[in-house]
Amino acid sequence: MKRTYELLSSMQFTTVILAVLVFWFAWGLLLAESPVYEGGFKIMNSVLVPVWFSGDKQPPLLLKVWFVGLCSGMLILAVNLVFCSWNKLIRLMKGNVLRSRMVMLVIHVVFGLVALGHFGSFLLGYRYENILLREGQSFSLPQGYSLAVGEVHFKDDMKLLNQSPNEHVPLAVLSQGNFCEVAFLRNGETQAQGRAYFMKPFTWKDIQVTLKRFTPPKEKKGPGFEGRTPSVRLIVSRNPVKGLVLFLFPVMIAGIALYLVMTWRSGGNGNHKAPLQEPGGHGM
Repeated sequence: MKRTYELLSSMQFTTVILAVLVFWFAWGLLLAESPVYEGGFKIMNSVLVPVWFSGDKQPPLLLKVWFVGLCSGMLILAVNLVFCSWNKLIRLMKGNVLRSRMVMLVIHVVFGLVALGHFGSFLLGYRYENILLREGQSFSLPQGYSLAVGEVHFKDDMKLLNQSPNEHVPLAVLSQGNFCEVAFLRNGETQAQGRAYFMKPFTWKDIQVTLKRFTPPKEKKGPGFEGRTPSVRLIVSRNPVKGLVLFLFPVMIAGIALYLVMTWRSGGNGNHKAPLQEPGGHGM
């Protein structure tokens, strides 16, 4: 039992897990570049995990195996994180308190919370891709809400939108003054309203509206085409844990920077008074 505990909390075990995850991510990148599996990854990025596994458009079996393997690797890393943190906590309880150890323990805990937050973003809330709406149209959301599109402002040449799907206009070409007005409604009453730009979503509470692209009107040719208003494609997502992750991530980065400064200035042990070497061999 003791040997198992030492293995699960050791730096060597952490290094092996991270190496396997790096290989796994590299394999995923190769799959994403393949024409056979490219569509499956697009489905993965457009919906949450429960819908991804149970929806009508399910990705190939190999992508499911890859995803399950990725989750398994992260779960093993989480087990290593728990044992490593417990090992450091026992050292602190024994009175062997070094400031660097306390900082590293906090980093471990915050990293675990950040990882849980990322995992929760795959399961909680909702995500709707490619919502096509024109001025005055709305889209129903859970909990009795709906998203309505007000005026669509497009200042560039409409001919830029009249292209084939493989020739979409790069966002950098379009003016930053292009946007659409959106509003959240509930029981016919406006709860919030604002503007959604390229690279600048409209956010209300934990719901985010992203302007993906403008779409040309149905009448793509003929007189008066330039004066018509384009439609918009929107991405609407709700992530209840996004705020927590955004708060904890810089805390974790700051903790790592503080730990590096403390160990560098103290010769690797976080203690300015004596050059004692911290017992190693465990932890991340």
